[in-house]
Amino acid sequence: MISFIRLFLLAFLINILAQAIHETGHLLVYQIYGRNPTWGFIGLVQLWNTQPEDPSQWVETSTPEGEIGWLKLDSLPSEKSEIAIIGAAGPLASLLCAGLGLYLTYKYNRKNAVVKYASLMLSLSTALTMSLYYLRSPLRVIGDEYDMAVYFGITKIFVEIPLALIFIACIVLGLRSLNSWQARTTWFLSCFLGSASSGILLMTLDGQVREAVNKGIPLFQSIMGYSMPVLLVYGLAVFGIIAWQLNTKQMLRASTHAG
Repeated sequence: MISFIRLFLLAFLINILAQAIHETGHLLVYQIYGRNPTWGFIGLVQLWNTQPEDPSQWVETSTPEGEIGWLKLDSLPSEKSEIAIIGAAGPLASLLCAGLGLYLTYKYNRKNAVVKYASLMLSLSTALTMSLYYLRSPLRVIGDEYDMAVYFGITKIFVEIPLALIFIACIVLGLRSLNSWQARTTWFLSCFLGSASSGILLMTLDGQVREAVNKGIPLFQSIMGYSMPVLLVYGLAVFGIIAWQLNTKQMLRASTHAG
């Protein structure tokens, strides 16, 4: 059985990858529409209630409540359909991520333990993060689901509930692939703590990125839509996952020979 610490480390790294996949979904749509965004760790670089140092490099926006903000874009989306697609792109990318992880978990269940572990954690981390997001969603007025709901003329809860149920189902099916309650408990706790830890780190770093972009620091400007340090961290996370898989494969092989 894989140790809790090893699973915690995998969850920490996988959650960064899952966040990258979610944000890339949004980013790609902005790029397709030619909005030239600058993206941080947890979303489009933006400022609220504090005017940028160079407002000409940002676009001004506001919430339905009248709160004023500035987005690091060349121009705002002009059509409701574009806003809805942008809003849907992130959740759909996460849904694809969780579903693919679940599929690979069952496909490699008895064929390749290392691939199964990484795939299962990808599905669990993505689904758990999104499920918790939807549990908090009633506390938010705006967001991805709000943008989709406005386009379809429905209350956003009718977007949130189906998505939440699908992600919860992914968690249940993922945990069912494990053969004992002890293993399921270990995986769930390691996933929760690892994902929460990396999530807090990304939120903290995101604030630093926004401030650096606002100050015009060259190192933090956009590369392929992402602020440069964001791409660096995402790349390090992928490298870390590969290293984890190689190390775990060696560990499992050594334990098999020892047995």
